[in-house]
Amino acid sequence: MSNCPKCGEKLSPLYMKQNCPKCNTNLVYYDLENRLKADHEQAMREQEAVDRVLNNIKASAFGGPLQIIRFVLMFSPLLWMCLPMFKANDGENITLISVIMGIINGEFNLSNPTYLFPFITMVCIILFSLMVIISSLFSVGKKALKRNEVFSAINNIAFLICMLLSITNGANLKIGFALVVITYSCVFYLHILIDKKLNK
Repeated sequence: MSNCPKCGEKLSPLYMKQNCPKCNTNLVYYDLENRLKADHEQAMREQEAVDRVLNNIKASAFGGPLQIIRFVLMFSPLLWMCLPMFKANDGENITLISVIMGIINGEFNLSNPTYLFPFITMVCIILFSLMVIISSLFSVGKKALKRNEVFSAINNIAFLICMLLSITNGANLKIGFALVVITYSCVFYLHILIDKKLNK
């Protein structure tokens, strides 16, 4: 049920005529200019909200040299995992590619802790890296900057726990793992530097 915009006459949802049955006002064109103006203002507000989000993302990822370096570094663990991350107790190098191919071919032995914990470590790297990347894309403002540091700290702690479990169960660390550690440390440090720079 709707009403006539001029006289307030209640109209059935099935009323299809163009004019109000009571005051004969054209229901389609009545106050059209003001309605179009209101629609335009609403569209402008929505566009401004989208622009603010996009500008925040742009400033967070590319707002300066430190942000650009951080943005690139946050994706680099995926590259480092293609290098040998671990060496299993049977002498096989474990990389992201070998894990993916082993799972596809049904040859990756997750029942063996020497393979299981490196696998868990790689899953954690991917999931937590995505979390840090998403958080960093919206890192404008004091709370957002602090949130980046918290997420990075959680990421680093989870990564170290996975590292200890992998070593304890017979896996040896390789170059890819060392590069991920260095990258995580650099990203965390960059969060702090960017925080200080933006809050001067």
